[in-house]
Amino acid sequence: MKNYPYYIFEEECKSLIEKALSEEEIKEEIKFEFPPSPKYGDLSFPVFNIAKKYGKNPEDFSKIIASKINSYEKNIVEKVEAIGGYVNFFINYKKYSKIVIESIISLGRNYGNLDKKGIRVIVEHTSVNPVHPIHIGSARNAIIGDVLSNILEKAGYEVKRHFYIDDVGLQVAQAAYGYSKIRKVEGKKDHFIGYIYAATNCIINIKKLKEEINKISDEEKVREKIRELDEWISIANELRLKNEKIFDELVNEIYKSKNPEEEISELLRKYERREEEAVKIIRELCELVISGFKETLDRIGVRFDSWDWESEITCWSNATEDIVNKLMRTEFGKIDRGTMILDCNAILDKFKLKLGVKEVPPLVLKRSDGTTLYTTRDIAYTIWKFQKADKVINVISIEQRIPQIQLKLALYALNLGSLAERLIHFGYELVHLPGIKMSGRRGRYITLDEVIDEAIRRAYYEVSKRISNEEERKRIAEIIGIGAVRYALISISPNKPIVFTWERVLDFEKNSGPFIQYGYVRACNIIAKVEKEEEEANYEALSSDYEKQIIMKLSLFPKVIKDAAEELRPEIIAEYANDLTSIFNLFYDNLPVLKAEDKGLRNARIKLVKAVKIVLENVLSILGISTLEKM
Repeated sequence: MKNYPYYIFEEECKSLIEKALSEEEIKEEIKFEFPPSPKYGDLSFPVFNIAKKYGKNPEDFSKIIASKINSYEKNIVEKVEAIGGYVNFFINYKKYSKIVIESIISLGRNYGNLDKKGIRVIVEHTSVNPVHPIHIGSARNAIIGDVLSNILEKAGYEVKRHFYIDDVGLQVAQAAYGYSKIRKVEGKKDHFIGYIYAATNCIINIKKLKEEINKISDEEKVREKIRELDEWISIANELRLKNEKIFDELVNEIYKSKNPEEEISELLRKYERREEEAVKIIRELCELVISGFKETLDRIGVRFDSWDWESEITCWSNATEDIVNKLMRTEFGKIDRGTMILDCNAILDKFKLKLGVKEVPPLVLKRSDGTTLYTTRDIAYTIWKFQKADKVINVISIEQRIPQIQLKLALYALNLGSLAERLIHFGYELVHLPGIKMSGRRGRYITLDEVIDEAIRRAYYEVSKRISNEEERKRIAEIIGIGAVRYALISISPNKPIVFTWERVLDFEKNSGPFIQYGYVRACNIIAKVEKEEEEANYEALSSDYEKQIIMKLSLFPKVIKDAAEELRPEIIAEYANDLTSIFNLFYDNLPVLKAEDKGLRNARIKLVKAVKIVLENVLSILGISTLEKM
């Protein structure tokens, strides 16, 4: 980082400020801001806090500091101006342009890489329950986790990507119960199991409601149950239309059972005890779904270093049982009507923790029937992860905030507070599709496969207007479509919900995957037309505002990586890509490169375009978006 041009500039500004302040017998922390416009310089130092502390007028004080700095010898800093309490630094672009461009060209793919930190990080993400395909909502998790991992690697961390297979949950037992009735697969495996899970859940609910209605005498309660039944019958009609044969087969088989819910609970208990028959059916189901996950994730370029089976890590190893026993021996373990619970509020109070909440509900460690809950098992999994990492990042929706806080509190109760402090819940808001309310239990969702297929279809329509070769059309449309989906899911801040609309996703004019890919293509087109590049480039001739803005933006790339990694903000990488492309397009539209009359200027602009091409390729790589040389 210290060798990058922007850092050299920032350090020079800092050194100059410190020297000027020392002459005033002042020593304070230096914090910079970026000016709102290039006319106010390239970096600003606000003096308001220091002026207030030392009883000085900010405007007068900024002029004194600027005057002192202008008298000093400078390298990359050209001049300093004081305006309204700000000391504004202007870069000497005649020197800076050469340093930036040649640094980027010499480093190539390594430009933006930060120093190795020797810190191991596990990013656990996606971790979709193996009962239905990855849908557009959980796809946001996958893309955030993947891009976050890429950023951390670029920033010098040792990163491992983990997928947690929740094979011990009740949902998996429900899906396995339904699957055991038919024991066959049609079409893409995860899609089919998703159908089985929804149909099984629907049929069981209808059966249960009919039985309850027959036993209830209160008319109001009967009407309430009938309304609920009507909703499930409507869902049943939807599901039956999708696969009449399988649905009817499931109805016949499930109605043979007196108590399907008890059979499902017993199947789960047997699986937790590792009984052979239960292990066989649940593992078979999970592996079918996971093979489907891998096909989908491979399409969008998401990979994992480890697929972690919840059963093996937390149950069959007795790790969860051990955790429960340890927690029950603490002052926070309680028994309430046969259920083992952890008093989370007591932990919060004792350790005086500030986790953004005043109260936390008790954590159920073990039900009265002896089964454990997901969060309890997650304690054992978290400790397992920390045996392999110094920091753990869980990418889980914002809806899981309380369970993630309970997890941290359990670690404090176990005197593992140091782990809790290095455990990060990276929460994100949901994805909304206009007019669609998704529910896995009801079989109502838009799969990621469907979204990718539609993105490629729409991209193909646009590509066909420009490219005649059919094979090229398909290849380019796939790269554009997948890039568009990835960018759409990462470009919005995770704490904001996404409304997924095709108009925005495939906008070739601004802030989209295709927009940035096309900026890269423009750079490639210029480079491809260079017949002969003279050795001498007159970097001092790069004097227009367009060129200066590009050079500054290019130099900021390592800082953006650093900020994104430290603040865990993957969206600023997408923002940077969009900004750089926008600035480059203005340069492209307003200034000639190959037709520049002066040879020195022509060569300098060619090298500038090369630098843009390298940085766009690097930033697209972090976003997991493939580049194209023509569109």
